[in-house]
Amino acid sequence: MVKKKQQDKKNNGEGYVSTVLSLLDEEENVISDVQKEIFIDEIRELPPIKEGQLNVSGVYAYDMGDKVEVKVYVRNGLSTNLNLQKIPFLIVNSKGDTLASQTFNLASLGKLPPHSARPVKLYFDKKNFKVDKIPADDWKIVLNGEFNVTSKVRPRYEGLPEKISVEDKLVFDKFLDELPEMEEGEFSISTFSIGLQKNGNILVTTVMRNATNKPITISKMPMTVLDKNKRAVKSQNFIMKNFTVSPYRARLCNFAFPTDVHPENDQSLEGWSVIYKLVNINGGKNIKKL
Repeated sequence: MVKKKQQDKKNNGEGYVSTVLSLLDEEENVISDVQKEIFIDEIRELPPIKEGQLNVSGVYAYDMGDKVEVKVYVRNGLSTNLNLQKIPFLIVNSKGDTLASQTFNLASLGKLPPHSARPVKLYFDKKNFKVDKIPADDWKIVLNGEFNVTSKVRPRYEGLPEKISVEDKLVFDKFLDELPEMEEGEFSISTFSIGLQKNGNILVTTVMRNATNKPITISKMPMTVLDKNKRAVKSQNFIMKNFTVSPYRARLCNFAFPTDVHPENDQSLEGWSVIYKLVNINGGKNIKKL
């Protein structure tokens, strides 16, 4: 076995992040506390990484005959989840010479949480080596060129009403949790509910999610309400003041479409939907009946 000699861990600059051990749920149940402590100690000995980096660090390489087992830690220096797929790796020496190269599918690693490290064993085929033997204390494993990394984001709420009831918060949380994860850089609008109020307003409640690293401000929102037969019934361009969704956050927003229909009680408009653009409706006349 060729044990990897760790590099100097000093970091005099700013922007470095600490990573903590992250295991898959099935591993949590079978790996002993002693083994977890070994993992934690190994992570502490790894060289530092900066915010925003995806890093792989080798611990040892073991010659198995037709393969070489390489234990590495994959570390996520991003502030969002990562899902890894086909990743090309190189084993190189201190001169930068390539000793071995092979692509591995890391989908089995699952979702890698922000600022976490996960151990994995890579099995390099001997046919992918350019040398007969890995030199002691003169090798490292690195990522090679372009690879498929998807950063998954699950925004959490901000700006919920202070007096929101526990029951309502649970309903909103459940809706948010059931929405699909977002790709880094996306912004989405999801319709939470559509209902007709006693005051005659069609009230549309939306959840806006920001999966970017910058705040997003919305000044106008063109919207059209469709009935269950997908017919446009109300259309309006809402002017919004100071409405900003922070990075990696979600916000609720209500939109009211006035009508001349006044039911005795508030009612849910099941099967109705919203599109986020303006549609001309009967020359712009208000609907008379819902």
